[in-house]
Amino acid sequence: MNNAIIMEEIYKTIKHFGKVKIDEPLQKHTTFKIGGNAKIFITVEKVDAVIELLQYLDEKGVAYMIFGGGSNMLVADEGFDGVVVKISDKTHTVVGNHITSAAGMTTVGLARVTIDEGLTGFEWGVGVPGSIGGAVRGNAGATGGEMKDIVESVEVYRNGEVSTIKKEDIAFQYRDTIFKHNSDVILRVTITLEKGENATGLKQAMEYLAYRNSTQPQGHASTGCIFKNHEVKDDRHDALKDLGVPEEFLKNKKIPAGWLVEKVGLKGKEIGGAKVSERHGNFIVNTGNARAEDVEKLIDEIKQKVYDTYSISLEEEIQRV
Repeated sequence: MNNAIIMEEIYKTIKHFGKVKIDEPLQKHTTFKIGGNAKIFITVEKVDAVIELLQYLDEKGVAYMIFGGGSNMLVADEGFDGVVVKISDKTHTVVGNHITSAAGMTTVGLARVTIDEGLTGFEWGVGVPGSIGGAVRGNAGATGGEMKDIVESVEVYRNGEVSTIKKEDIAFQYRDTIFKHNSDVILRVTITLEKGENATGLKQAMEYLAYRNSTQPQGHASTGCIFKNHEVKDDRHDALKDLGVPEEFLKNKKIPAGWLVEKVGLKGKEIGGAKVSERHGNFIVNTGNARAEDVEKLIDEIKQKVYDTYSISLEEEIQRV
């Protein structure tokens, strides 16, 4: 049985799980507006249906990929020769200062829920794109806050079963978790916050949002920060200081990737339809018709120049798929 017949069979079987499209352009579903087609694209509105769908796909040995909000990812120009599953369940429950949300809830949406409920600690989420599932997966953060500060537990699909992973087993690190290194699919997230005041939380959230809007590129599609900020090891302090790295960065043991990009002269650099933002060096924007190949070439050039200048190997924050 050839692949076309198999995919036709899969299409007919999974239609009752959600809305299915054939040869769907993935650029329509990413914040970067880049990416080839998915052989099959299905939007699933309930977590329970996601579980059943994944069990079926695993049973059939069909390759699949999970989509949330489509941020922090670079989809290949060739697309994906399998099933892309978009989790769109945005339901949530509030019990005291605990909120459990389906993975498809937007990070912005959940942050607004916390403010409405008079809870504090997640105001910074109002400016973070993508879904809450994706935010947990990459330990997203902004203005000093990170998901690790508020996550209590995560419900995942793992090897055909549903498991609850406690915070201490998630291995939170800077923009990293175990979920970036295994095949777990995040289904639901439970966060714990403190009691606060609605008005205070809203004011703080608006301040965070205004700051992000003033420092990050507007008007062009992007996928968020391309690189992780560089964590400085003690044995490199003096060498980096001699190369002109500010003492403030060295003291904090973290050098902003955007600063490094600017210092090697690549702000504004363009390849095809991809351009390093003039406003923030750690953003690449799609000026209209960028291909994944254009972005990849820019990333490679940035990495090489930063290494040649500072002997720093930048790590990518985005996921290439």
